[in-house]
Amino acid sequence: MGLGFHGPAVYLHAVHERTGWPLALVSTAVTVHFLIGAMVVANLPALYRRFGIPTVTKAGAILLAIGVFGWAIAAAPWQLFGATLLSGAGWVTMGVAAINAIVAPWFIRDRPAALAMAYNGGNIGGVVFSPLWAAAISAVGFPAAAAAIGFIMAVTMWLLADLVFSRTPQQMRLIQDGDGPGGSAVAVTSSAVKPLPGLLLWRDLKFLTISAGMALGLFAQIGDGTGNIYGHYWPHADWLGHACGHR
Repeated sequence: MGLGFHGPAVYLHAVHERTGWPLALVSTAVTVHFLIGAMVVANLPALYRRFGIPTVTKAGAILLAIGVFGWAIAAAPWQLFGATLLSGAGWVTMGVAAINAIVAPWFIRDRPAALAMAYNGGNIGGVVFSPLWAAAISAVGFPAAAAAIGFIMAVTMWLLADLVFSRTPQQMRLIQDGDGPGGSAVAVTSSAVKPLPGLLLWRDLKFLTISAGMALGLFAQIGDGTGNIYGHYWPHADWLGHACGHR
């Protein structure tokens, strides 16, 4: 997530400094990056069913590495936007939806705790990686940093896909949650929970409030990466950080 989710905040400044292109143009490229990711992630389950998690993960890692390098060497706006298509499509194969698909088959009863730990690990990696990105770009330049980090990331994800993601509990003769053979099934939902199909979900106040909080949190998380590392391009946005508890 340090390359595809938190990374664009760093790329925005690096591209602007290298090319002198307007911030509005580079910001639009960041938006396209995330919009492409949203379209791909909506089809991620279908891709997993057709090609499998390991193959999709390896393809995504390669696309992300090439895309980030494209950000670093783009000599014209159309090249930058072409790079966003690759980086946007690639990063979501290692984002939260991918983490869910990789971790969920191993747990039933303990799935919420396992996913929370995995999500936190992914986000901490992004938080730590953002200043490292900035340091690497300052030390060797954006193209060299993107080439080196992208190569290491692609090789690492390729190995993880082959050695770890390709395995299932059934293949390893393991049982989900670490339970012993013949154990009785444990209910993971409350009997008081009522399904909310279709539009009923959008009339549920609890769902609306938690969704609004998450949206504000993600908005602040991405925006704060730019602000904290490179200065406040939008100095009056502190209300967002206060609303999300980031300040």
